[in-house]
Amino acid sequence: MPAEVIENFNPNDPRTNGEEYLLNIFQNSPRFDGWTIFEQPHINSAKPDFVLLHPERGIIVIEVKDWNLGLDIYENGGYIRGTNGHRHRKDPVNQVENYKKWILKSEAVNSIYLAENFHNYYGCIDTVVYFHEASKSEASKFCNDKRGYTKIWTRKDADYINESNNRLNPNDHTYPLFMNNSKFNRNGFLLRELVQELYMHLQYADYNYERRQPFILNGSQRVPLQVKPGSIRRWSGVAGSGKSLVLAEKAVNALKNDYNKRVLLLTFNITLRHYLRDLCSQQFGRGEYEGERKKLREDLTIIHFHDFLKIFMTEHEIETNIEETNENFTNKWLDAINQYLTENIKKEHFNYDYILIDEGQDFKGEWIHFLKQFFTEEGEIFIVYDKAQDLFEHGVWIEDSYQIKNIGFKGKPGNLKYTHRVPNMMVQKIHTIRQQLQIKEDEILVPEEEQLNLTESASWHNYNAKLTTEKLKQIAYHVDLLRPSNDWEDITILTTNENTGAEIVEYFEDKGVKTSHVYDLQKEKDQERRRSEKWKFQGGTGRLKISSYHSYKGWQTPNIILVLDSPSTNYENEYIFFKEPNRQAIKDALFISMSRVKGKAESGEYSFNCLNYLPAYNYLKSSFDSP
Repeated sequence: MPAEVIENFNPNDPRTNGEEYLLNIFQNSPRFDGWTIFEQPHINSAKPDFVLLHPERGIIVIEVKDWNLGLDIYENGGYIRGTNGHRHRKDPVNQVENYKKWILKSEAVNSIYLAENFHNYYGCIDTVVYFHEASKSEASKFCNDKRGYTKIWTRKDADYINESNNRLNPNDHTYPLFMNNSKFNRNGFLLRELVQELYMHLQYADYNYERRQPFILNGSQRVPLQVKPGSIRRWSGVAGSGKSLVLAEKAVNALKNDYNKRVLLLTFNITLRHYLRDLCSQQFGRGEYEGERKKLREDLTIIHFHDFLKIFMTEHEIETNIEETNENFTNKWLDAINQYLTENIKKEHFNYDYILIDEGQDFKGEWIHFLKQFFTEEGEIFIVYDKAQDLFEHGVWIEDSYQIKNIGFKGKPGNLKYTHRVPNMMVQKIHTIRQQLQIKEDEILVPEEEQLNLTESASWHNYNAKLTTEKLKQIAYHVDLLRPSNDWEDITILTTNENTGAEIVEYFEDKGVKTSHVYDLQKEKDQERRRSEKWKFQGGTGRLKISSYHSYKGWQTPNIILVLDSPSTNYENEYIFFKEPNRQAIKDALFISMSRVKGKAESGEYSFNCLNYLPAYNYLKSSFDSP
């Protein structure tokens, strides 16, 4: 069967000669029979030139360059000299390998299962840079001969591949084109399932649309939905007031009601992106006509702020270390992008009519100034925030007259005062704990008195464990109590300490319980290993969730178990050691965990259990014992 080619021709951005050349080969060469080829699919504002899928062979991502590397402006090592004489590094290998990362880590749930079964799961996707106007020698020198796993093709390679009788070499022409059957299908056809999921993603199909009715917003939640074109607005809200729901509804309204509008939905938290994606899908509904839901993929980008910066730098081939994680990396990235934009025009698909920001308290004023460069002023910039969740100590910048100067806010912030998610009893417990700990925050209001629910519970348990196994058994005991009436998906364990989280994950995994978590299991606080787990932290996987309270902001679940111990806790030879905790960290952990509870839709059932290992906080048990 000839290749299925999903074309994405844009008359405002015509194909290059190299793109036309490859596309003709894909369409006509028997070599690509059975393949599906996507031309410039949208992947959260990234647009690789070609993505090739085959359920038995694998996946190939191709970036095309029509550069004449014989010209003086091109210098070995990936440098291009601009008209002003300055050298700029353009790294197409880095560009295509980042596309590969985003496909695996942002778009596909099945890549989680592949990663768990194959330590080298990255190999399921091959990457190629195709130089249409260069020789192999020129291309290799330009890429500095450090291409890693990425293949370098020239027109000579393309012609060789086009002849279906020619024998291919996996090191030059990719493993998926060389092998009839991929090793990644040996353990339950995981590659086949990943390819099927990606096919639906890239086709903008209803990959994740559960046939649930969209949430109906109440009167107070509908007020901020009114759009003031060209405006920049801020809206605060207490926990459970519907801030994320308002953003999802605004995004959907923009996609449905404003013709051809593009929407950027930003978060600070990596894990929250998955939740917002599902919420937007639910609020969009079935669509009023066939194909309308394609807008969710084509015109909506949902991403956390730092990944947005990475994608922009990759798409525009800006030279910088996007894997950097030191203290000043954000400013370095912003400076690099700002410098680029003073001399160049950004790609059209980075112009957004609506920029919607969740977790606004975790952003900074200068970030909003920066984002205004991407705003068309056709729609609005709209920011929601909760002063009580400023975990990164940025201060309530969004209400500071000095920090918001020249951003463009008009008048006072709007405010959602009522919670519609956090159960009444939990609101009362939060109020009591705040009084006990002398925390001054906006009061959370409940719209109306709820009837007492016999299936709701909130408990505090004081423990004093000296051995690791003793502590883990205490935690497992409370999980076991919940299991008869709850799926794993409905239970979340939150921690104040990464070492504790890693110990809990290992304990349950050893017992055959699949988990989603956010930790470096080697307990070295490695940011890359943390990020590697966070992209897998998604809803709908049927797994027990184990998370830091920081990473669980914005999420919700019927059952929360908070393991309250010192952030300094260490586990050595079965013994537990810790220093006195930071008081603010304990306050934050209690508020975040208690405000993440949401009753089940069918029964209203929920539970909150705090397992306290800090003697200084034993007295808080009285707040839970009282009615």
